[in-house]
Amino acid sequence: MRYQTRRRRLLQKPTSLGLSFGLTLPALALLSSVVASGTALSKAADNGAANPRLITAPVEATEQGGRWKFYAGTMDIDANAYYDPHGVDFKWAYSRKDPLPADPRIYVMMHGSGGGEGTMRVFGPSSLGDIEVRTQDAEAYNTKWREWWTFGSDGTPYPGRRIAATLEFLTERYDIDVSERGIVLGGPSMGGAGAVIQTMILPEPWRANIAYSSAVSGVIMPRQIAERDPAQYSTFPPDNLANEALWDSIDFAVQSRTDPIVRGMHYRHAFSTNDQFSAGLNRASTQLLFVNLLEEQKIGGAFGWVKAGHAFYEEGVKLPNMSVFESPEQDVTLDRAHPAITQSTGNYPLLAADRIKQEKFPRGHYNMGIIWDHANIIDESAQIVFPLKYQRRVNLGKGIPDQPENITISVTPRRARNFELRDGQTLKWSWDNGALSGEATVTGDTLTIDNIPLASGDSYKTLRIYR
Repeated sequence: MRYQTRRRRLLQKPTSLGLSFGLTLPALALLSSVVASGTALSKAADNGAANPRLITAPVEATEQGGRWKFYAGTMDIDANAYYDPHGVDFKWAYSRKDPLPADPRIYVMMHGSGGGEGTMRVFGPSSLGDIEVRTQDAEAYNTKWREWWTFGSDGTPYPGRRIAATLEFLTERYDIDVSERGIVLGGPSMGGAGAVIQTMILPEPWRANIAYSSAVSGVIMPRQIAERDPAQYSTFPPDNLANEALWDSIDFAVQSRTDPIVRGMHYRHAFSTNDQFSAGLNRASTQLLFVNLLEEQKIGGAFGWVKAGHAFYEEGVKLPNMSVFESPEQDVTLDRAHPAITQSTGNYPLLAADRIKQEKFPRGHYNMGIIWDHANIIDESAQIVFPLKYQRRVNLGKGIPDQPENITISVTPRRARNFELRDGQTLKWSWDNGALSGEATVTGDTLTIDNIPLASGDSYKTLRIYR
């Protein structure tokens, strides 16, 4: 069903209201005074309540280039504690392609620490969306207010509320239906944290409309990091019994096992194993823990990592940036299922147990070279079909071995719109027009087809799952 954000508002001027009731001019003046007073009282009453009217942007572009337009918005929220309790107004901005395509996708870019002002300057939309929207973490106004794109010191999810407000504005202004292509979340560093964490806590209906997350150097597992250094999250309520549910809500180790939206998400991330801000107990990389959680729970994702501190590029290493798709044919949308790939024998290191041995294996990759043809995925009530292929990478540098010519993978359909999976149901599958075939049983929300062979350089072959 098409998601609509449009609201009909009846706006009446005091003069037309007065004349319609036959009021005299003195009475009209009195009424105008009452209306003005009432507006002030209304604004005060909005304190603690959502008010989309406070989030605005000009009709005409602030700046424009040959193929884009940029709009500097305003958030008049200094008197509204729903969006922030500090009594300040925030900035937000967006850019869009010009002309805008018929079915535009919104990309939410969350800035890194220290970038809250600079990212508000003129920018064009990135390749991840047709409209790119940016707002600010409260750290932009005071480092003691840092929210990590998560929540304030009182545990309220202010950043997500501000993001939701901008999404509501944009979908209304451009009449966008986000239920098909979905929105994309992304960002570097602290913004990479937001790209993952907001998949767990972004206010509805927006969270259910996230297509995928794209992060670089993201600090994505705060609870595990805080076990090593509670001071890193000193602006959060303490992780104690009273706040257990709050911390559970942003703990991927918890949500990946139970939350249906998280389990249906696709995550992409490029990072470093010795990132000082992402280290957990014994300096272990929490980002590698994140990779293993996705494989354990059969959630879709692709990752590449180096040894470069708080960065995702290392001189002498030729890994691609896995935070973005490797091929223009790839995509993840909401209108059809996508393949969650696990147990690839093209991974390095191969085993999850070795993956977290960052001193021995400081560089690696997960699901690199595995490509699907999004446009030709079939998601029907009777079948799901995934076109898949593999292109290995070689000469990766710094001890990373060449990928093998032949690999096997496991494939789990996620977020099927039309092909219903019922716990305990046995379904049939075939690979490459019957070269391999078999049956598999749904366990909970998960159906996995194991040992699908891929040869580097082959054209697309199809995995068909049917009743």
